[in-house]
Amino acid sequence: MNKKSFTKSGIAIDFGATKISISEIIKGKFKKTITEPTSIKKGGKNYLQQIVNNIEKMNKLKFKKIGIAITGRVDQHGNWYSVNRENSGIFKIPLKKLIEKKFNAPTTIINDATAAAFGEAIYGKGYKFKRVGYITISSGIGVGIVLNGKPLLSENGLAGHLGFTTTTLGNKRCGSGRIGTFESVASGKAMRKMAKQKGYRNVSAKEIFNYSLNNKKWANKIIELSAKSISELCGNLKAIFDIDIIILGGSIGMAKGYVELVKENLKREPNLFHVKIVKSSLGVKAAKIGALL
Repeated sequence: MNKKSFTKSGIAIDFGATKISISEIIKGKFKKTITEPTSIKKGGKNYLQQIVNNIEKMNKLKFKKIGIAITGRVDQHGNWYSVNRENSGIFKIPLKKLIEKKFNAPTTIINDATAAAFGEAIYGKGYKFKRVGYITISSGIGVGIVLNGKPLLSENGLAGHLGFTTTTLGNKRCGSGRIGTFESVASGKAMRKMAKQKGYRNVSAKEIFNYSLNNKKWANKIIELSAKSISELCGNLKAIFDIDIIILGGSIGMAKGYVELVKENLKREPNLFHVKIVKSSLGVKAAKIGALL
């Protein structure tokens, strides 16, 4: 398989639990990008308005397509649902229909981890492989799967939400309502909760990494637990999909030393469940690229 050059044009949005980023892309070139915090109000109408406001900031004369990579569940009709109630509340929004009507442009709505997996599989480190997995580790845990060049999708949009499957290391409830999930152990939100329990209030995941780099034992334990959990998830993906490569993204997944920790922990699994693990080559652009495909 030959690596292709990204030449798509349009407006691409990456909408996450902590920030929204929108880019104007012309023939594969990122011409303009606006990034701001996601609204803290947990209401669907509020999120919709933030998406609309950001699209309106772009040069509407230059785009003919809109791609939105978004946290949560997206069904086959482009309806958007929250899955993690703690992060975004409870809602259902006919996002594809509303955006296409508002801007009169064909619009793709896709889960952000699936979009990032698609981008990496076609234009990033997964281009040589038939079965590509992508795990984003940030405020939550997202998983995207691409098989033979096609993203794994389902009618109700739940396919790929493997951050809400359970780990042997978990016993806490996460925002999905399930107990002992990978998200409850490995995510940035889980890290912050653990730090708080150790007496470190209002400490971000980035700050926990900084403490770890300064050899603070409590921070090392939190990060090592996250990496150990993700290595278990990698083994699960190998068992379920016989995956060829797993790409780690997100602010935590791409943090210094994290990929190496995951690899070291995966070595403790039987050889049958070992898989190639790499850091994302497209970074924050991966989901936007995938959303425009």
